[in-house]
Amino acid sequence: MVLCFNILLSLITSCAFVHAHPLDRNPVDEANLAALLSSQPIEADDVIIETIALQLNRTSRDSKCDACINRLLIGKTLVSTRPDLVAPAFTKWCVDSKYSSNNTCYQDYGISSVNGSSEGSNYADLLSQMDPTGYDGHLYCYFRDSYNCPRPVTPNVTISHLFPPKKAEHMTAPEPGTNGTFNVLHVSDLHIELDYTIGGEANCTDSLCCTPHSVNRHKLEGASSFKGLWDSYFNSYYNEDFSFEKGSEVNVFNGTSWMPAASWGYYHCDSPERLINSSLNSIVDYATQKNVSFDFTIFTGDMISHDLGKHISYESTRESEVRIMKDLKSRMGSTPVFPVLGNHDNYPYAEMAPQKYGFYNKFSWNSDLMSDMWEDFGWLNEEQAQQSRTHYAGYSVETKMGLKVISLNSNTWYPSNTYNYINASAVDNFGQFEFLIEELIASENKNQRVWITAHIPPGLGCLPIPSKIFTEIVERFSPSTIAGVFFGHTHKDQFEILYAGSGNDTKSMENALNTAYIAPSITPWNDVNPAWRYYEVDKTTFSIMDMHTFYTPLNATYSNDGAEPTWKYEYSARDIYNISWPQTSPLNASYWHQVAQKMKGSVQYRQLFRNLYYRYAPNTSNCSTSKDCDDDYCMVTEFTADDYNNCVAAVST
Repeated sequence: MVLCFNILLSLITSCAFVHAHPLDRNPVDEANLAALLSSQPIEADDVIIETIALQLNRTSRDSKCDACINRLLIGKTLVSTRPDLVAPAFTKWCVDSKYSSNNTCYQDYGISSVNGSSEGSNYADLLSQMDPTGYDGHLYCYFRDSYNCPRPVTPNVTISHLFPPKKAEHMTAPEPGTNGTFNVLHVSDLHIELDYTIGGEANCTDSLCCTPHSVNRHKLEGASSFKGLWDSYFNSYYNEDFSFEKGSEVNVFNGTSWMPAASWGYYHCDSPERLINSSLNSIVDYATQKNVSFDFTIFTGDMISHDLGKHISYESTRESEVRIMKDLKSRMGSTPVFPVLGNHDNYPYAEMAPQKYGFYNKFSWNSDLMSDMWEDFGWLNEEQAQQSRTHYAGYSVETKMGLKVISLNSNTWYPSNTYNYINASAVDNFGQFEFLIEELIASENKNQRVWITAHIPPGLGCLPIPSKIFTEIVERFSPSTIAGVFFGHTHKDQFEILYAGSGNDTKSMENALNTAYIAPSITPWNDVNPAWRYYEVDKTTFSIMDMHTFYTPLNATYSNDGAEPTWKYEYSARDIYNISWPQTSPLNASYWHQVAQKMKGSVQYRQLFRNLYYRYAPNTSNCSTSKDCDDDYCMVTEFTADDYNNCVAAVST
């Protein structure tokens, strides 16, 4: 055994690793290392793991970027013969070297199982297919390994070869008709916390707060200072007929929590199911009281909690998704809901493999589960549900009014999806953009207008190439065919304007092409008040005529003796910014351009934007005294990840 160890260690430490400019890199002696690895008996596994971990630790002598690339090279050599040892070897290195916290090490590299959301097998899949010294590796080391490599220059790629020539009739948006409007509900980011615990630690220092495992590293001495201040500690619930029961009082002040979690949630916790039910009830109550009906609902994703991977299992993931879908169905009734999956809505977290690389069978269960439910609930027909099963839970549906809604899975462009670093310079690894283009061409040919829904916005939390390609597609089919794009993910109330061309000189009203509407979240995590909205939509053009947002001040529920949250009307998008705008004109990109210009030139308008952004939560930024608002103009006027990054860099200098 010692002989095996010494031979292996001698070989690995003699390998030529990366030390120079990226273009001058020397590869690991993969052939010799692979041969030795494959020759070891199975009982030598511990020796191999120990030796690989030692060699990974040796990379700490290199520059941060070289070290990251070298780790990928070592992993690629290991995975070629012993893929089963990638997870234990990298976990051991990560823990022993204290490269990250133990929780992060086990989540990023741990052996994958149904009991905890570890991504070791996904990492091994990546190593088997990626190019560590090329764009793949440098992109990975920037986005996934603590920015250890500089952000690589985005290749000059395009998907325009799939576009037909744009006809003159499609250069402008259609004008709203005289047939009036209808309403569409938009909810996002519910994030159910299945084990939300009344009295759990809301002021935790590790993991998600308000759970049985939430703790504060500092021991509480004496009684909580919140005793006598907060009184909303009741086992409240909603009956099957949606009526509210206050329930029995819970004695929370005999425990060890600095800040015992109240009934309805806290700003560092995800949603107890009673908060989700309250939000859905408030929608139905408003619609009943105001005689408002919704033709359909868009749900832009995220059902699973933000807890650490070790506290999220395959079963809890399924249960969370099923509960949220059933909650939506129970309150929306016969109103169709068109959902998308968010970055949290998979197991392990954020992972989704392209079908062409052979790993998709690990994740197809989720598309199958959701598609089955959406079909059973009558939201999709049989053909649409089958399309969803084969398109990563993406689909196209035509509403009864004639609008087409195209729903996409944005995990295909999310930096935390390990599989997005395989052949990362390709424009369409998942085939999703080709699907989108085909649907848009079909609609353009018959002058049908389209909404696009996904979870993650292109400029906020998106990898550079898919962000560029998605933007190229939206620009090509705007403003005539695409009437709007809709997202969630950030938990904030935001918008993004797409301008024709690129660069600051294009930011004019004449160049304003389209708008991304980014919905606020139901979950209060992190430091936001729960909110939902609906749109008034022109019946002829499907353009947005107004947007109405509602919220509840969560902090008001801490001392209300267990009563239900009070949901308030927050604002009308047409009225709140005091823009002079014709009542018959839609809230198009030109309208939002004027809002952005007011924000650019006025701290008062940036503060207004921030108030709506957080829904007047207690920790809302003060734009007069902090720098939190300095990037807001970039946030609302840049549509791609690179343009946003460049804009923020320019502001900071």
